[in-house]
Amino acid sequence: MKLLDCIKNAKNVLIVGHVRPDGDCFGSGLAMKRILENNGANVDFVVDSALPEQYSFMKGFDNVNKVKLSAYDLAVSVDCADELRLGSYYATFKACKNSINIDHHATNTKFGKYNFVEDVSSTCELIYYLLKDDGVFDDVIAESLYTGLSTDTGHFKHNNTTKKTFAMAGDLITYKFNPQYVHDKLYRNNTIKRTKLVAKALNNIRFYKDNRIAIITITSQMLKDCECVMSDTEGIIDFGMGIGCVDVAVCMTQQAQHSYKVSFRSKNVNVAEAAMVFGGGGHVLASGCVVNGYYEDCISKILKSITDGMKD
Repeated sequence: MKLLDCIKNAKNVLIVGHVRPDGDCFGSGLAMKRILENNGANVDFVVDSALPEQYSFMKGFDNVNKVKLSAYDLAVSVDCADELRLGSYYATFKACKNSINIDHHATNTKFGKYNFVEDVSSTCELIYYLLKDDGVFDDVIAESLYTGLSTDTGHFKHNNTTKKTFAMAGDLITYKFNPQYVHDKLYRNNTIKRTKLVAKALNNIRFYKDNRIAIITITSQMLKDCECVMSDTEGIIDFGMGIGCVDVAVCMTQQAQHSYKVSFRSKNVNVAEAAMVFGGGGHVLASGCVVNGYYEDCISKILKSITDGMKD
């Protein structure tokens, strides 16, 4: 069944993005919301997290988490690899008679009634190819999809960028929006507070296995001192990946006394397997999980999960 066939008769729709939302989550969620609303549906778009300020330029952002409906005939998840990523909205999603799961993670658990899952660069890219021939895109939808495509490909520099990705970007910019404006808002819009957080994080970067592994740690105290929130840590891992000798970069962000949100990025090592050791997942060269324990014990466990998949 085509995605358009699954949504065309929906009247009251819940769209759920993942906890700690990123550009692909907002891009795919806002695109689907507008597509459904243009088709006459009433739509709530929610995420079980505070809204990161860096995406506030996106059209429709102000209405995220503003719930207007009390019941839904369709629930749609975007960019969620498993049920846990739905956060507190999991029960509402599962209770809905009709549900659609749209996602690009290879580890997706296919938890929807209808599952549109493909291992491509981003959920925005998947939505584009599912709907590009159906005449449902407009300028605002194109900008949303472009935003998610840009963020999940590292602005077209990650290895998930393909010929099809560039073709999609080329098509999207024929619509009336300003790609430079999107780029500036995403990549040239740091706050002084976040810049200070980056400085603190990089000042304490640690290297292992002949400098092939870089681990960046962001503590709760660092966030507090810099007046930052979890969403301000997005992209800091790229500083580790920018070091020539580094094969794997890790960013550990403390979310509780003995609990760390861990992101992996890699040039040539399967870090999806490393994340799966801790119940996480993702892509071969980009994945994430949560690791619990004392800090140095977490470091040891993370290093082992990576080095088990490395070639000496």
